[in-house]
Amino acid sequence: MDINNFTKPFTKKSFKDRMKDTGFLIKNSFTIIGKDEDIKTPLIKMAIFTTIIRLLFFLSLIPILTAYSHESVGMIALSIITIIALVTVIIPIRFFFDIRQKANQSWIVYNTLCGKDISYQDSVDHTKSEKGKLRLIGLVDLLMKYGKAGRNENSFLMNLLFGFLEEVWDLLSHFMLPSIVIEQKKLKEIVPDLKSLKENVPATLTGVFGLDFAGNVITGIVIGVFVVLFIVSIGVGWLIALVSDVGTMNLFGNPNLVISWIPGYIILLLGAVASGIMKKIVESIKAIYFTVFYTSIKQPENIADDMREELTHYLLLENKE
Repeated sequence: MDINNFTKPFTKKSFKDRMKDTGFLIKNSFTIIGKDEDIKTPLIKMAIFTTIIRLLFFLSLIPILTAYSHESVGMIALSIITIIALVTVIIPIRFFFDIRQKANQSWIVYNTLCGKDISYQDSVDHTKSEKGKLRLIGLVDLLMKYGKAGRNENSFLMNLLFGFLEEVWDLLSHFMLPSIVIEQKKLKEIVPDLKSLKENVPATLTGVFGLDFAGNVITGIVIGVFVVLFIVSIGVGWLIALVSDVGTMNLFGNPNLVISWIPGYIILLLGAVASGIMKKIVESIKAIYFTVFYTSIKQPENIADDMREELTHYLLLENKE
């Protein structure tokens, strides 16, 4: 594998090219790199966890949305308690859960690159010894996310600064992950590795921007589809309200415009679940990409000969032909 190939300059790509990159990354991350079927297990676990969280949130809203019909203080209180538990306990736990799963995935990918076939349980046993360092990364991820949610939207400079820090941390955290998992380095020992990162910035940016494009494209597609479906659901809700009082409400406070909120609620729920799963797919692709990138820089001699050419094309986001 020729590392020098990774230094081609980054150029902004058209939407069509970003669509191709998206398909390329999704396909090749779980085929060329994912020759070991266990590589999908961490992604599946992350997707299930985030789906449960989003389902709990939407289900907790039902007693509040239907308060006018049952007026149950107990049900409403249970909804509020569930939402508080999600925000203060369950969602924070997810950050630590996700970083552990991505570490497991990184170890599986590394062994696949070396021509070894390990099980998911093998990766769990390996990353167990690095729980402390992984928890620290998860904590910073958590603080970044909650800081983003709580920042002042009217402060342009703060938003700019926080956005920059978020991007830098996203880059560093994904580069640190294989360093911890593969070489079991202490966090302070990763600094020299970051110099290698700096020396290969064009390659890194090519990958990161490609991955960000993939995330943006996926998010745009999901939002676009569900916006259309939500508009359709309003029409369906209006038709339901003509024959039933179930879930009816006044749209925009207009007593003459009555619809059922149930179709729109279902579409929003499905959209939230789909968006959550897509985000986990992008996070998994980043974990895979940076593990390949790290290995190609730090331990290229360990990569199996039959994978070298494929990996070069993968890192450059290029089709073989």
